[in-house]
Amino acid sequence: MRLRTRGLFSIRRLRRALSDRLRGTPFDRALDAAIKTGNRDFVFGWNRGLGDIALGLVPLFARIRARCPDSRIVVVTRPDLAEMAALAGVDDVVIVDDLARDAPVDPLRMAENRGIVFRHPPTVFADPDPTRWLDGQRQTFAPRLVWDASRDAQALHFAPPIDGRIVIGAHVNSETAQYYGYVKDWPAESWRALIARFPAERGVQWLLFGNAPQPRFEFSNVTDVRGSTSLHELLALVRTQCRVLLAPDSGILTAVFYLEQNRALDVVSLWSDPRQGILKQGCASPNPALKHHALLGRDDDVRNLSVDDVDHALTAIIEDVSCRSHPDLARAD
Repeated sequence: MRLRTRGLFSIRRLRRALSDRLRGTPFDRALDAAIKTGNRDFVFGWNRGLGDIALGLVPLFARIRARCPDSRIVVVTRPDLAEMAALAGVDDVVIVDDLARDAPVDPLRMAENRGIVFRHPPTVFADPDPTRWLDGQRQTFAPRLVWDASRDAQALHFAPPIDGRIVIGAHVNSETAQYYGYVKDWPAESWRALIARFPAERGVQWLLFGNAPQPRFEFSNVTDVRGSTSLHELLALVRTQCRVLLAPDSGILTAVFYLEQNRALDVVSLWSDPRQGILKQGCASPNPALKHHALLGRDDDVRNLSVDDVDHALTAIIEDVSCRSHPDLARAD
């Protein structure tokens, strides 16, 4: 029975793929219809992952803007996704309080209840399917998240960096790891061993990001802001304080990678599944000064990345940054 069900599912997927190729995806057809009727208002519901706003919705928004420069795009979403949606270049973000992840949402009704007035009956995407709608087109419209530099001041609410040290931001536990069928987070004992190898004597200061301040990391050169930052505050800290970011496949990694800026930043990413996230997207960062160092765990398991693996990557980056900061010392060697 299981094999039969799997076979029927494969047949349906094949038929759907052929239909999308011949007739266009539901998104293609809806956009064509909107242009034909002169409708320029679009409403999206989004109640899934944080990083998928950048990876999936932003390219769809870019396709709309390319064909309808005067379009209005409204996103209806959960409170914890609102700040990412605000970076997506949309016109309005409608927040639905107490919305459980993956629960169905009527975005048009929610938008109208919040006082949004549309010029025409809008095109509504209540449950967007970017995976299907972007198949084979992920590189056509690369994700770009728009940052207002005035938000950098939000970093001032937290401890300032220590002069003369390289600040390494570390996202030590991802918020949505429990929703995936594979392990996304590097083990706490590995983080602890790695931090111990980069004490203050090596000119390093650690800045920890994450969902909650557990487990504890008791080191003199660690500033722990886990559980105390909004997304915008976290990004402001990375922009103003961090020279290196170390992170698993997560919405935080995606947000930093696709943030439109020009700041020197080395990003070391830790992976179980290279068929997900920014690796699947296959698009360069809009930050020309960002260097990406992707590390993949053996057998598609991030837990198989050794402390030595990550140590080697960080050591090479720190040596390079130090040489750039002190070229006279580099020449003396």
